[in-house]
Amino acid sequence: MDKAKRKRQVMTARDKAANKALELKGKAEVRVGKVVGKAIQAKGLADQVESDLKNAGEDLKNAGADLKKAGQRIKKATKKGS
Repeated sequence: MDKAKRKRQVMTARDKAANKALELKGKAEVRVGKVVGKAIQAKGLADQVESDLKNAGEDLKNAGADLKKAGQRIKKATKKGS
């Protein structure tokens, strides 16, 4: 495994952990909001949506990096075949 891929995996794992923490915080705020007030509940829902969007962005970023690498491999293989 090359250094760049290893670094990307570490960053992705760190980002996923942060996003999961945000999601759990949001769920807790929703539960507290049901008892205390609607403002906290709404903030909790917003945190959950933010977490979902960040996770989707991470997945998209990783897919883009994989696609770029595949393109480079194809280009390299094409040069060898010519």
